[in-house]
Amino acid sequence: TADRASEQKHGDACIVSSRHGSPTAFAPLLPPPHRRPCLRFPWLAVSSTHLRPFHLLQVISYPFYLSNATGETYDYTQFSCGYTDLKISCSLDGSKQTPFIQLNGENYTILEIIYDSRTIVLADTDALRGSCPRVRHNVTFGQAYPWLQYTGSRDNLTFFFGCKLNLPPPIDPGLVSLADKHQINCKDFSNWPDSGDSFVFTSGELEAPVESELARCCSQVIVVPVNGSVLNSSNQSALPSGGYGQVLKMGFDLAWNSSKDEQCYKCEQSKGHCSYSQNRAFLGCLCSDGKVSTKDCRNNGASNSSALRSNLKRRKNLCKRLLYLYILLICVPTNLL
Repeated sequence: TADRASEQKHGDACIVSSRHGSPTAFAPLLPPPHRRPCLRFPWLAVSSTHLRPFHLLQVISYPFYLSNATGETYDYTQFSCGYTDLKISCSLDGSKQTPFIQLNGENYTILEIIYDSRTIVLADTDALRGSCPRVRHNVTFGQAYPWLQYTGSRDNLTFFFGCKLNLPPPIDPGLVSLADKHQINCKDFSNWPDSGDSFVFTSGELEAPVESELARCCSQVIVVPVNGSVLNSSNQSALPSGGYGQVLKMGFDLAWNSSKDEQCYKCEQSKGHCSYSQNRAFLGCLCSDGKVSTKDCRNNGASNSSALRSNLKRRKNLCKRLLYLYILLICVPTNLL
């Protein structure tokens, strides 16, 4: 259609590779009305597009929001239309900009968002560099991120770095022989700043005696989530020679779940959108008729959005600035600014 052609023409911002090998584009476009986040609250509404295989476009919308699309209340509280932890930022990588979210201060590149299953596919940004990447941290979030949880497709790879197997007391020769089969040996691998050997194991291969001995002899042990289906379909004997890098690049799945917050769950069940402060406090339910409720869109206490605007600091100026960001979002290539 003409609308789709128009969207494709501008859909060249913030491009990454998806799990399926197709480019993913995040572009500053206004989505169709039936998918617009916070439709009656334009100072909160931002959108992007997701270029799927065969050039199909998908709107990136609620509960996600861009990092520069927050508002400010009368007491200077930053708030968003969407879940606090689903804030999307962009980083400049050469000539392209890459969308990512942060978990415990670490960047995770967004590979795909699947709205039907409420799933986001992430990859550790460090793992996308080179064919034999050196992962440097565990992936942890737990109770600090109440909306996010692993899906049933999760498996793990365990890495041991900076290992010196000749340390006393001596390791059983049988364990050394088993560990040797899992030693990372690809040419592009760099263990800096550690010295010694490095190993990679799947969860099914890592027996307790081996894990205990390697943990004693190695300077760092890192457990990284991966997609179980991807791992099972890979050539696991080739993991140490670089196959592990391909598995890491396919990312891992996280599900988002509003039922963790009873207020937001009730809001969404009434077809509303949840507004949160940046410290994860629920602020209100934004309804499609332009009203705001402290509970949900069925609640009789819902008030007209003008009441909310009157309580937000410098509302007119903020509206103008954030509406202007439809065109000048952080994901726009610098050559378009």
